[in-house]
Amino acid sequence: MSEEILEASAIIQQLRVNRPNPNYRPLIFVAAPFTEVVKHDRKVLAKVRAYCRHVHEVGGIPICPQLYFPQFVNLHHYHDLQVMNFLCLVLLTKCEEVWSFGEPTRDMKFFIKKAFTKDIPVRYFNGEMEAW
Repeated sequence: MSEEILEASAIIQQLRVNRPNPNYRPLIFVAAPFTEVVKHDRKVLAKVRAYCRHVHEVGGIPICPQLYFPQFVNLHHYHDLQVMNFLCLVLLTKCEEVWSFGEPTRDMKFFIKKAFTKDIPVRYFNGEMEAW
């Protein structure tokens, strides 16, 4: 197992402390470059999927609304986009942590800022999924 997986696994183990179920999997909000995902940039989509897979592999439950909502929400309509932003914030508040991968974009910074206002811890990882 690589170092970054061990490190992320250790983070997940910390989140499991004092949980009655030893198989507990914390919800982790994956901060993704929203605009690029919505534009269907294949390289960015592949990276974001890999980040979610990484969260899953180390024992968390990845929550990445940027991958999910565009499947059925028309993001070209202002009202739908505003509703989706609200739904993203609702999901964010249900998560134990926010994990930001790579250099945070403007979109990612929005969710990171919201996490700080809600006292949700934020962890930063580089593009190779190593913690900063």
